[in-house]
Amino acid sequence: MMNVRNKILITLFALGTIFWGCDSLIFDDLADCPQGVYVKFYSMTPCETDSTFIGDVASLTVFAFDENDKLVASVTQQNPTLSRDFEVLMPVQNGNFSFVGWAGVNDQFTLGTFTNGTTTKKDVMLTLKSASGVAANLNGTRVWQGESPVVFLPDPADYASFYEYTAVNLQEVTNRVELIVEFDKTTMKDYDLEAIHAEVSSGNGTMRIDGTMPLNQDALVYPSSNSTFNDNVATWHYNLLDLKTGQDNKLHVYYTGNDEEGETVFNGDLMQANLDCDNDFTVKVVIKDYCVECWTHFSCSIYVNNWLVHSYSTELGL
Repeated sequence: MMNVRNKILITLFALGTIFWGCDSLIFDDLADCPQGVYVKFYSMTPCETDSTFIGDVASLTVFAFDENDKLVASVTQQNPTLSRDFEVLMPVQNGNFSFVGWAGVNDQFTLGTFTNGTTTKKDVMLTLKSASGVAANLNGTRVWQGESPVVFLPDPADYASFYEYTAVNLQEVTNRVELIVEFDKTTMKDYDLEAIHAEVSSGNGTMRIDGTMPLNQDALVYPSSNSTFNDNVATWHYNLLDLKTGQDNKLHVYYTGNDEEGETVFNGDLMQANLDCDNDFTVKVVIKDYCVECWTHFSCSIYVNNWLVHSYSTELGL
């Protein structure tokens, strides 16, 4: 009886091998055997010592590029949760591949066109929507981008089915800026707080798949998500795309209390900080009047995350 049962089990195992194995009975040859790479996602800046996991995002797009940086496959999912266990299977085979991930892209952006065999990492990933030079409001929007190490898959004709594993370090490519303009109480005796204005602009509205930005883009003015005027302090909050060096990131602070056209308090670079490790910044402008109540000679100190990065004095109207 035992021998009969063993013979039946051996026969079933053999049939399973015939009908479910990756061989010529199902595939024309081993070259048709499926392969792929499982991609996981984490986030860790150069200043951090441990990885974190982003969690819920509006979308996830993963691109697979061959050794010539040509697109061979892409996968998009809506509203995934990027946890420790989350992964995406990319259907690629036989070659060297790198994987670029974008997370959090929503309907505030216009996506590029992606074509297998044609698209490269230097092609446009997204463009921030705008109207009359004013960027769409990114309040609540966070976007991440990253690239994996190169992964090799052998020829399935020799190795049949083969799966590898890799991970993408997603770095945030959006920034949040809290802008504070403070009038020094001891020297600024006569001013209209709501006559102070701020404008934040940058030529950073387009990003490539590899996370870089074309130079010489038209500058977009970013809207403030909210503003408050309290006592001697005015505050604005901004949400922006990555403030990369060379993208003409500007901060213009001006006062219209004495002149309808406005008197410039500061007009220069928006950011002087380590953008590789931080995405949230507090920029504080402190104004002191050397000539009390006359608004002709004042000093301006600028702090970024409590570090003094710029200080100067000037005479208005000169």
